[in-house]
Amino acid sequence: MIKRWPKRREFLAYYLLLKYAKAKKVRQNGDDGCINAGEAIDVLRVFTGSKKLAISLLRQLVKRGFLARRASLIYCPRDIAELLDEALVYYLAGRLRRRGVKAVVEGTSNVLLLDKNSCDDGVAEILAKIGLRVQCVDIQ
Repeated sequence: MIKRWPKRREFLAYYLLLKYAKAKKVRQNGDDGCINAGEAIDVLRVFTGSKKLAISLLRQLVKRGFLARRASLIYCPRDIAELLDEALVYYLAGRLRRRGVKAVVEGTSNVLLLDKNSCDDGVAEILAKIGLRVQCVDIQ
């Protein structure tokens, strides 16, 4: 989950690793798009200028959820659409709660749970039209 919007450096470093992983996947047909820590540090070293900053930035990207740890020292960049969808669902839930609507995001499935009373207002229909998964339940 993205708790805060990434800084420019973090986002561009993530995007650089994503592009590198996709290019690597194209070059090696059987590859799953993951990169090892050494490759990631080498790529980020070009971006940051030093190995120490590259390691720190790699740790931040893993901690913030931009990179998924597949195995020890193997990282897979998450799809950008998946990240933005997740951020959108959490943001909308927060905005709805500020307006007095009971809204909760369910676990890792990014399903927005709305109170049954709120579903009558048409909020669920609009959110479903834009492709978000919405369920109307009794929220206590």
